[in-house]
Parts: sequence; C-alpha cells; structure tokens
Amino acid sequence: MDVTLPATLGAVERESCSAAAAVIRKLNLCAPPPHLTGRQDVDFVPVTRAQWKSVLKDADLPRLQRETDEIVAEILRLRTASGRIVGKELPELLRRLRASAVALGAVAEEVSRFSPSRTSVAEQRLATDLAQANRGEVRALFACLEQEWAECVWSGVWRHALAAQVAGRALEAAAKTDHDSIPDEDVYQRTLGMSAEQLRPGSGVASRARLLAAWAKAPRTLDRRLRRSMRHLIDGSLPLTVKLLHHLAALALSERPLVEHRAAVLARDLVTSHLKSEPERTRSVIVRHVNSEPEMLFSHRGQVAYRNAYNHAEHQEEKARAAMDLHRAVLEGDVKRTAAVVMELLGRALPQGASLATVRDLLAAENGQPLCRLLASTIRSEWRNANAHEDFRWDPINNTLLLSGQPTDLEHVLDAAIRARAICQGFEHGVALAYAENAPVIIWGAEDSNYVSRDLYVLQAAGEAGIPVLDIRRHGDLVRLDVPDISVETLREACRALLRAALADPSIERWELRQTSPGRPPLCVDRTGAQAGLQVAEPLWDLADPLPFAILPLLTNAMTNAGETADTAASAVLCLAAAHVVGERDRLLPALAKADSAAKDELISTTTLIIDGAKASAHLLEGTARRKLLAFAEVLSGDCHRLRSARAFELVHEFVAADRVLRRHAPARLPWVTGLDDSAV
Repeated sequence: MDVTLPATLGAVERESCSAAAAVIRKLNLCAPPPHLTGRQDVDFVPVTRAQWKSVLKDADLPRLQRETDEIVAEILRLRTASGRIVGKELPELLRRLRASAVALGAVAEEVSRFSPSRTSVAEQRLATDLAQANRGEVRALFACLEQEWAECVWSGVWRHALAAQVAGRALEAAAKTDHDSIPDEDVYQRTLGMSAEQLRPGSGVASRARLLAAWAKAPRTLDRRLRRSMRHLIDGSLPLTVKLLHHLAALALSERPLVEHRAAVLARDLVTSHLKSEPERTRSVIVRHVNSEPEMLFSHRGQVAYRNAYNHAEHQEEKARAAMDLHRAVLEGDVKRTAAVVMELLGRALPQGASLATVRDLLAAENGQPLCRLLASTIRSEWRNANAHEDFRWDPINNTLLLSGQPTDLEHVLDAAIRARAICQGFEHGVALAYAENAPVIIWGAEDSNYVSRDLYVLQAAGEAGIPVLDIRRHGDLVRLDVPDISVETLREACRALLRAALADPSIERWELRQTSPGRPPLCVDRTGAQAGLQVAEPLWDLADPLPFAILPLLTNAMTNAGETADTAASAVLCLAAAHVVGERDRLLPALAKADSAAKDELISTTTLIIDGAKASAHLLEGTARRKLLAFAEVLSGDCHRLRSARAFELVHEFVAADRVLRRHAPARLPWVTGLDDSAV
C-alpha cells in the first residue's frame, strides 16, 4: 500500500484535503470503538491445538485485514481527486472502513473467547495484536482526515497497517500448519475434564448416555466447568438440565468451535426474540422442525458413514466420492432444513423443492440477518451442480478433483462440508439454549414426540443408570442397545436402564442389550418381563432403590429369552433372592443385636419386597420352577408374619430358610456375565 505523501501539496491536493475534513465533520462518523480482545476478566472456552487451528482458519483475520487495507488504499487515492469526487465517494468509503474495522473487531472478540493450550499462546497474542493494529490503523486514518491529511498523523496509519500485516502473515502461516504435525491432545480431557475412554467409543447418536454416565461420577465438576466456559451462551442462574448439558458438551467438543458457537449465539438470539414477540407461531415452527428429527437422524448416520469412508479410503478416487457424498448430504439435508426453519421464523418461506442456488439467494437477501449470511456462505452452486449431475471425477494424472472440468482441492470440499455441518449443528444448540432460557413460555405436547425423541429419553435413562451406551438401533418394535460388557457389578445398573427405558417408551415389545465382546449373548427382556419388573418397581421409585427386587422378574424373563430352562432360571432367582435376605440380615446384625427396632422393621420390609420379586418371577415360569419360587416366597412370608411381634435381637438367627436356599443354589449362573454357563454371582 503506497502511503507516501508529497512534501508540498498542490492546489488539487489541498482541495481534496479540505473536502475530506469537511466530509468527516458532516458525517459525524467517529472511528470504531475499542474491542476487548485478550480480556482477562472472563472465563475462556478451553480448546485443543487442533480446535484452535480451526478457530484461526474460520476467523480468517488476515483476509479481514486485507479488506481494511484495500479500503484505506482507495481512500488514499482520493487525496489527488477533486473536492467534488471526494465529497461523492469518501462517505461510502468511510462507512465501509468503519464497518470493516467493526467486523474484524467482532471476529477477534470471538477468537479471544477460546483458550488453546500453552503451545499456541504466541498465536493467541498475534490475533490480539492484529485486532489492535487494525483498530489503530482505522482510528489513525480518521484522525488524519480530520487534520487534512497531516503527514505526521498519516505515518501512524502506515505504522499500524504494517504491524497488522506482519501479524496477519504469521497467523496465516499458523493456520496452514499441517494437522499431522499437531501434537495429539485428548479433546475430552481438554474441554470437559473427562477421558476419551469414557466418551469416545461408540456412535455420536448415543453420546448422551455416555456423557451422563461419566457426568454422574462428578456432576459438580462438569457443571462448574461448563458454566465457566459457556458464559457467553447461558446465564449463570439457568438450571443445567440433561438436554442443556448435552448441547453445551457438544459445543465444547466441536470440530469447528468458532462457527458452531457463532451459529449457536445467533440462533439463540433469533429464537428468543421471536419467542417473546410471537410465542405461538415460533413454537409451531420449532415443533415442525422437531418432527423432522427422524430425517435428521437418518441424514446424520449417512454423513458419519461418508466421513468414515473418506478417512479409511485407500485410493483418492474413493476419497473424492466420499467427500462429494458428504458435501451433498450436508447441503441438501442440513443446510436446506436449517435455512427453511430460519426463513420461516422470519416470516418467509422457501419454495417447495427449491434449489440450493435459490436458497442461497433468498438467504443473502436477508441483509440484516447475520445467521442468514452465515448459512448462505456454505452454498457454492458450481459445486452443487457438478455433484447433482455427476459431473465430477478424480484426475489421477494431475492428482486433483475435477468439478465440471475445473480443478478443485479435494480437502476444500471436505472442509466446506464439515464447516456447513458445524453451522447447522450450532443452530440446533442455539434453539436448545433459547428454549432453556424461555422455559416458562414453552409448552410441549404429545404431538412433539417421535421415535427419535423417545430414543433420547432411553439414552438418558441408560446414562443416568450408569450405562455408557455405544449405539442405539430400532428394528420395528425391537430396540437394541450396544453396551460395554456386562459384569456382576454392572448387571443391576443394566437392569435399571432397561426399566427406565421401558418407562420412556412403553410401545417396545423387546429390549436387547448387546455386549461388545463376541460370543457373549445379548440380555433380552420382552414386554412381559419389563411389565413384571415395573410392577415391582413402580411403588418404590420415590422411596427406595427398587432394583434389588425388580431385578428378579427381569432376569427370569431374560434367562428364558436366552434359552435357559425354567429350572435354571428359578435356581438363579432363588440364589439371588436368598442372598439378598441373608446379606441384609448380616448387614443389620450389629443393630439387631442391640435390640434396634428400626433395624428389625427394615429387615422385614426388605424381605417383604424380595417376596414380591420372587412371586413376580414365579408367574413368568411354569411347572416345578414356579412352585419352587412360590414355596420359597411363602416360607419367607410366614417368617415375616411371625417375626413382626418378636424382639429385634431374636432376628439375629432367623430366616434360616434363606440360608438353606443360598447354600443349595449358589452360585447363580448368569449367561451374560462371561458368556459361559459356569459364571457365578
């Protein structure tokens, strides 16, 4: 940029300078306000180095700086123009200049929210330096014009411009660093304080269960961490519900945090505004969007498959096909769907079957809506047309992707798809944030539920029970949950998850917990078993843990479904029931010996519940197996009736029948624990 001023100004130059000063005074257009980049008074969003690289890439501060420099150069050229031309062109240039500086400052403000690891501190400082230099350049130019191109002031413009350009070049180089050279960081540990082993295995669809299972171990820690890092998104007093927790965690883990957070903020503000001004219409729009969750889930699974195909492809041709499939799926699915909701919120409508070019044009026409501009930026018609008409191929000679005959960087196509997907996901997070902030005006009806919503409740139930589900699939009225291998210690939690899941979706005929290790049979409970377990559990949910008792009919049903004989199932139930009675008696032994009546009442009450579980199990079996369970239940019932009038210390040596049954039937043989028939509990 040529910024040299002549030592002596001629008549034209003096006219130009006077005109410029007059324009400044007339417009009353001040320099842009300072921005708080590099703030120390707020909490930051922790990101890995890879996430930080994507922040720099999506921010593209060097490009924004070049736009500022170009406008400054145009203004500089006016110093030799006539006063008439200055008066005509300078106002618009100044408005553009101020807008450019404000835009760069706003993006720099977004960048300043993210806190990379110490390896990126220098780059973080560069972003702050560039924003400060840009602001200094523009403020100096305004001062220069106010003083009629005073050379002493103009040198400040030059100094700030050079500083911004140096910082910009360094940031560009940093953003282009090959990801292979970036040290591995555990994104879960860095962003959420949890290990990858807890959260990474399994599908993204089932991540809610894994998050809740991990969160249950240290809820306050994760709560504090998310509240600190997401202050720009949620009010500190907002209850951190399960749904909100899941959305905030997804934002923290985002592959493209800057654009996803930006979309979330814009969507939150848009939906909140319309909830306040047009609550009924806004809720109607969102309900229709929620009803498209099945299509969204189907599209999501397809996108994951395309991404995996790209990552594992051996040949570039295969990568090209996978990248184009992903790009098409994201734009034709996520982008179109999100654009339709946004336009409908704004009182517009996308034509039925509108092309992406039409969608882009309609979004771009909404000049005052940054969310529309963000969505429009994802659409490149020439790529879409080549994709739709199969007018693309991999050129192995020149090692490039050809779209309608034009060379295109394959990674740019993949990157565009990932960015578009992040923006649409950010919109979903923003809607959830708006609904959380405006909970009093939200009314959910039965019509708002679909099978995807019910799946989410099932996953929530499993996660709250401590089962980190790896995937969930439906096959008609069968729901299959892929889970880590079940152990003796986690069997109760697995059954708790099944009971809660049956409550969340009563329409299911059969539930399957499929274990990870090959050879282990699935734990299958059908509607009959689930209902028997719920009948035992339902009176207890708010009073005590129902699982020691409700687990008995569940396991009876599951063993039958696993092909075990009725006698084997009855033996296992007898063992577990007797073990619980004996275990409770032994636990309460010191208190019973001291004649503690409360301990006596507790033991009798617990035994009564075991009786209920044994009877419920008996009704699921036939023949001698049923009679054995009912007989044991009758003996325990008689003991309870007799001992209600006994003194507490007399119970120390009671329930002898449970001791006998335990010795006879232990160990309980459960086919799911190791996959062998000699497993024991």
